[in-house]
Amino acid sequence: MLFTSTSSNTRRIMKSVLTYCFLLLVFGVISNESLAQPNIKADYTVPATDGSIISTFVTNPSVIYTVTVQGTYSLTSEPNAVKGDGLAIFSVPAGINSQVWPFRIFDVNNVKYTIYPLPLLFTNDTTYPTESQKIGIPGLNKATRSSINAAKHLGFRFDGRVIPFLEHNASNRYQFQVNGTGKPFKLQILDSVQSIVLERTLPSYIDNSGALSVTIEETVVQFCEEPKPIYDKDSVLIALDLSIGVFVDDSTSVSGKTNILSETTDLAVFHKIRSSKDSVGLTIDSSFFLCPETIECAKQNERGVALAMVLDRSGSMLDFISPVDSRIRITEAKEASTQFVDRLGDKDEAMIISFADESRVDQVWTKNKSALKNAINALVPTGFTAMNEGVIRAIDSIRKHPNPNRAIILLSDGGNNRWPEFSAVVDKIKEDTINPLPIYSIAFGLNKNDPLDLAGLNDLKELARLTRGKTFEVYSAGSLDSVYKQLTREVVNDRCCVLRVPIPPCAGPDDTLRTIKVLMPVNGKVEINTITYKPNCSKIKDTVISSLHDSNVFVYRGEDAQPVSELMPNPSNGQATLGYEVSRYGNVSIDIYAQDGSLVRSILNAPQDQGRYKIVIDMTSEVQGYYSVIIKIDGLTIMRPMIITK
Repeated sequence: MLFTSTSSNTRRIMKSVLTYCFLLLVFGVISNESLAQPNIKADYTVPATDGSIISTFVTNPSVIYTVTVQGTYSLTSEPNAVKGDGLAIFSVPAGINSQVWPFRIFDVNNVKYTIYPLPLLFTNDTTYPTESQKIGIPGLNKATRSSINAAKHLGFRFDGRVIPFLEHNASNRYQFQVNGTGKPFKLQILDSVQSIVLERTLPSYIDNSGALSVTIEETVVQFCEEPKPIYDKDSVLIALDLSIGVFVDDSTSVSGKTNILSETTDLAVFHKIRSSKDSVGLTIDSSFFLCPETIECAKQNERGVALAMVLDRSGSMLDFISPVDSRIRITEAKEASTQFVDRLGDKDEAMIISFADESRVDQVWTKNKSALKNAINALVPTGFTAMNEGVIRAIDSIRKHPNPNRAIILLSDGGNNRWPEFSAVVDKIKEDTINPLPIYSIAFGLNKNDPLDLAGLNDLKELARLTRGKTFEVYSAGSLDSVYKQLTREVVNDRCCVLRVPIPPCAGPDDTLRTIKVLMPVNGKVEINTITYKPNCSKIKDTVISSLHDSNVFVYRGEDAQPVSELMPNPSNGQATLGYEVSRYGNVSIDIYAQDGSLVRSILNAPQDQGRYKIVIDMTSEVQGYYSVIIKIDGLTIMRPMIITK
């Protein structure tokens, strides 16, 4: 992040926070479950009885929303009701009818076999009973009348996705934050069971009851990035650095929002820990206030910033973004990049560098937004991917710029396959050991099953790590817009503060999930936001913070995770093996297109059963270059790049 930090006086902060906490307690703001009344945008009821999709209001892409999901529902009729909530199926009665729901416990000769776990999370992609269970458990195969797959057919969906939580909550209440998309959010409860007898998946809503309550509110207190763990010399977790902003509308700001949080702001931090169990085995929560150790806030850039935008214009940019988004990469990259340019301030300056078979400067340093956007819109995809050369050119160019507030924004949809090697980029970065220029890398639609793409993703991560930048994995156009908005906030505006919160030591084996709430008075109300982390008391150094993957890597997947598919080897001499997975019976087509979009040949167009397949593709008679393998499986489109070298 480009900013000059100033630490506030620890003693002054402690006094301020303690005073504020006391006032909150005196005036009764804090209750057992709710610390403040939120600024509610809308409430929705999502029924379990028909699978209907509930649409919300049209969301704002520049706003982060807090979503609260609570309640329970039944997926079978009473009294033998299967119970679910927003995250999982958590209750299945012993006397369930195996024709409408699979056995939870299968009893044969007084031996009990557990078929599936409870709670059964909706992220669980295993089909129960499994084939090994049918073979290994006596009599199960003959008695089985139905099977279930939670990830495919059961439970609550938010915009087609399962909500991301660490563990099942006995209160059946969950909360998470999500960026607006410019469209309504879609809410739904799925319920389908796979009939073994009929050999098909059947909707099963007729005997359902109940509904979930969903509240969607605009979040004023926002976490700008994932929390960073702080360890002592013995590798014990002692603090979290929370990157926070309190954003209110501001028409004079380039992003339409202003962070009103500063080193002198009064705020409170509330911490909840599961610490022990009472005499009947119920978990007791220990709740208390913590005083932040420091607050560091960014100063506005009086001189603006200097940005080198490095954009991929290789032939693969004509492909679909990913299996979850069939829009064209170069079109969406141009749209998001030009919108980012529009959000630059009057004092900001940028240049455009692009790369394909070679790199080039498309626009020299300028504050003229029209010139920058014209250069971006003029990019025409062709050829291979000289990413390393483009990054070296950007480093050389930006080091000559007099503005100390500088950064590189790099977007690439694949790994480098031209000279020079990645080691040359590393050597160039290491020339500046005092103040390396941060590189914010965007991995756009990369396929982790493709060795070349995986190598490219690792290079993009390493660039960010070496320069104290960040990596964003993007698999949809909406996610790309979100990334550029985050870059506007962090790189251009420098508006987030870092709050260091001390972490209490482990409270024992029941200390499995912790919650931190940040509270701040805004316009006569107490605004809050929540973040959850999961300590590992047996091995504290491996503590998992929220959904963090790497400390500077953020994943934006769009609606669904990428299906199983691979093309090996790649690059090749034209002969390669395509592996793909069919999740259910349906038509499968495989076509190969040239870089100009023309159809080269059709490999397959036929119905196939569920399973995994491999097919040999022989393109040895074609000229070398970049091709696209398009796989359509029952309406789902998957694109795999194919590079032929001779």
